[in-house]
Amino acid sequence: MQHAKNAADERDNLIRLIEENFSLSYEALAGLAKTKLGITRQAESLRKMYAKYAKANGLPPKRSNSQNVVATLSAELSPEQRLQLEIEELRTRRVEKAGDKQYKAALAEIDKLRDEMDKLLMVEGVKSTHTIEAKRRGKDSESTAVIVASDWHVEENVKPESVDYSNEYTMEIAKKRSQAFFRNALTLVKKEQKDTAITNLVVALIGDFFSGHIHDELMESCEVSPIDAALYAQELLADGIQYLLDNSELQLVIPCCVGNHSRTTEKVHVSTEQGNSLEWMIYKNLAQYYKNNKRVNFVLSRSYFTWVDVYGFKVRFHHGHAVKFGGGVGGITIPINKAIARFDQQQQAYLDVMGHFHQKTDGGKFIINGSLIGNTPYGFRAGFTGRPEQTFFLIQKDYGKTVVAPIFVD
Repeated sequence: MQHAKNAADERDNLIRLIEENFSLSYEALAGLAKTKLGITRQAESLRKMYAKYAKANGLPPKRSNSQNVVATLSAELSPEQRLQLEIEELRTRRVEKAGDKQYKAALAEIDKLRDEMDKLLMVEGVKSTHTIEAKRRGKDSESTAVIVASDWHVEENVKPESVDYSNEYTMEIAKKRSQAFFRNALTLVKKEQKDTAITNLVVALIGDFFSGHIHDELMESCEVSPIDAALYAQELLADGIQYLLDNSELQLVIPCCVGNHSRTTEKVHVSTEQGNSLEWMIYKNLAQYYKNNKRVNFVLSRSYFTWVDVYGFKVRFHHGHAVKFGGGVGGITIPINKAIARFDQQQQAYLDVMGHFHQKTDGGKFIINGSLIGNTPYGFRAGFTGRPEQTFFLIQKDYGKTVVAPIFVD
């Protein structure tokens, strides 16, 4: 009974929408229905529905019209809504006229409109790559410090008994460990500043700061919902960035990569991964908050990779989930080296920095970050053990990667 009432209400709302915008094409009305009412209907479905309604009520049929949607609605919709409306109209045409000669043109227009939407949402001053140049010449030593943050999984609960009492993790413990991460990272920077000039600190945020619900099991082991977890992770990151600003004079360069756990889709959507990631929202929010701070430079890329050029040494940051590891002799190093060889065919990197595997490793040409969560039932059962730790390293202007050290968080 309730379902029938809802269907009738939806039909009445759609009829009212058509009558209020009678001059628009059905393609435009389909886009408008989604934008203003949140109702997804194809143009042909709307045409049949109104034709039936008009016949039953003795009304003249509605003729198709290709009037420009944005011009008609410019007084009612924001720029973002107008772009979304055009996208929905073109998408409807693509579905219903897949054989039409204008199909390719419609696809190109969708891409153009998406680019315009990105520009509207873009934080002013944020770059997709960043270059750090040496300030000292000759034999004077100069370095850039890099700290790597990933795989915090802030809302995932690890009960001691599930890992033979080798670890315990709650949201409160995640907070304490995140604070220790930033505090101990800055201690390492100040220690190295005694021997080399360090004015730049790269704070690499490379994903999986919360677990989300990408597996059914996580609905049981996570303390809060994905949205609440994302907000909590954002708060911890903001507190940490502010701590670094308040307790040093360092310039912060913050490259950001999304992880696989933050997705809002069942599987990773490769071409639109960032747009379907709650971590992308976190990074955008943080970049917006610090956009007027001259000591903070966020590096946000729509690519899987985020690049920072340090004195000519090109560092390729990514979460690591594009590297497939199915076990086997040699461990993770063999598939990573194979993946890097493929990545280098597109653009050569001096160093790859990734997370995902929860195993802090210095592989020479690559660095794998540890995790904040530490040992989990999944890793414990698979035979992987790892204490909670993150990674610190230096890039010296003449020699490249030098010091590599763990950042202890317990």
